[in-house]
Amino acid sequence: MAKDDVTAPTAGVEQRIDDAVDAIRGMSQDLADEVAPRPGLLDRLSAATREAPIQSLATAFLLGVILARR
Repeated sequence: MAKDDVTAPTAGVEQRIDDAVDAIRGMSQDLADEVAPRPGLLDRLSAATREAPIQSLATAFLLGVILARR
């Protein structure tokens, strides 16, 4: 009888701990999303370079030619 009394509340405690862990993880993810810097022009340009290197190289080359002529 003593074992049944001990295991029943433990299951409830473990569930509450799991719920608290999930809530803390959710709050920390929300905070990280708020604190993260917004992507700027250079971030978008570097992302485009990773996605399409040939097109980005051509764009960078043309920009370099335009800036060099000034």
